[in-house]
Parts: sequence; structure tokens; C-alpha cells
Amino acid sequence: MKILGIDPGIERLGWGIVEKNSGQLTRIRSGVKKTLKSQKESERLWEIFDFLDKLIKKEKPDGLSTEKLFFAKNVKTALVIGEVRGVILAVAEKNGLSIKEFAPLEVKVAICGYGRASKENVASMLKLSINLPKNKLLDDETDALALALTSLVSATFP
Repeated sequence: MKILGIDPGIERLGWGIVEKNSGQLTRIRSGVKKTLKSQKESERLWEIFDFLDKLIKKEKPDGLSTEKLFFAKNVKTALVIGEVRGVILAVAEKNGLSIKEFAPLEVKVAICGYGRASKENVASMLKLSINLPKNKLLDDETDALALALTSLVSATFP
């Protein structure tokens, strides 16, 4: 089973593909899709949609995992993230992918066994679970891989 994990963001959208095959977990590809602040918001949202649509068609994941919007200190940020989530859900639906959404607490429990784990704890546990590149990943990419891994783990523990 191959899962595309997506950490929603308009400036930096983290994505990662993890595959589970005979109990073995493997990172296929991952990265961060960046959009320019100088673009109109609608252009940035379309760029994200187009990027994800092409990525899904190329990689052919079985499902998509993304973060639930849980809380934001800034209302404007929350609204934009909500719009990005809408794009993510729409492109998943367009491509017939099953969708799983997780709160940050659920991801931390699945990856670290502790809901108050730090980003550093999650990154450390990811290194033990899947093959990661040697270079340091941006938090957005790490979060996306953690979302994909959470989806694969939760599939075995319904």
C-alpha cells in the first residue's frame, strides 16, 4: 500500500510518499512545494492543485493522508490553510483516493507513542521507521512523511 501524506500550507506544502510492502515501510519520495507570496492567492491554490494532481498521476498512491485543521492563533492563517485543505481534498477526490485526516496529537501518538512529543522527537522516530535522506528535511516534509506513516500504521490498528 502506498500513501501520499500532505502537510497543508500555502507558502510551503510538505508532501511525502511512504509504501508498506510485506511489513516493510519505505519512503518513496518527498519534498516541499513552494509558492510565491507575490502571486495572487487563487494562483497559488491552483498551482498546488496542479502540482498534486500531476504527482498523484505519476506516483499512483492508494490513499492520501492530511492534517486536520485543529487550531490556529491567526484567523487569516486558519482560513488560508482551510482553503489549501479544500484543494487537497478536491484533488484526492478527483483521483479517487481514499482520504484519512489526522490531528497532530494522533500523529504524535502513532509515531512516538506520546501525544506531547516535539517535532524533533517525531523526526527522530521517523529516522528509525523509514529511510530518510541524509540532508536535514524541512518540518513540512517531515510532517508529511509522519502523516503518511500514521495512515499506514492506523490501517493495521483500526
